[in-house]
Amino acid sequence: MRIATVAVASAALVAAGATAAVAAPAPAPSITVKASATTVRLGDAVTFTGKVDGIKEGSKVTLQVKDGRKWVSLPATAKVAKASYKLTDKFDKKGVEVLRVKDGGTVSKNVSVTVR
Repeated sequence: MRIATVAVASAALVAAGATAAVAAPAPAPSITVKASATTVRLGDAVTFTGKVDGIKEGSKVTLQVKDGRKWVSLPATAKVAKASYKLTDKFDKKGVEVLRVKDGGTVSKNVSVTVR
């Protein structure tokens, strides 16, 4: 009788642990971004690379630039492959450009590029 009680209690604990593991929430999607250069001349190309987590392969990420208080999507896009992306853009305006990469509701931290 004692062995049967221990076996039932052990099975209940294992089942409870398995349920807790399945019920754990998935981590929120994330995107990182890094610019190949932080200071460039007018017309120079800058390559932006980064990793994604929780974003499907083949998803399209878009480079955005801050324009006053709003974010504007640039034509530079890339498809996610092997949990990373790479895209390139040129700048036609002097000054400090604040950029980020976006996929749906997920955005990266900002990165700044000074264009001289």
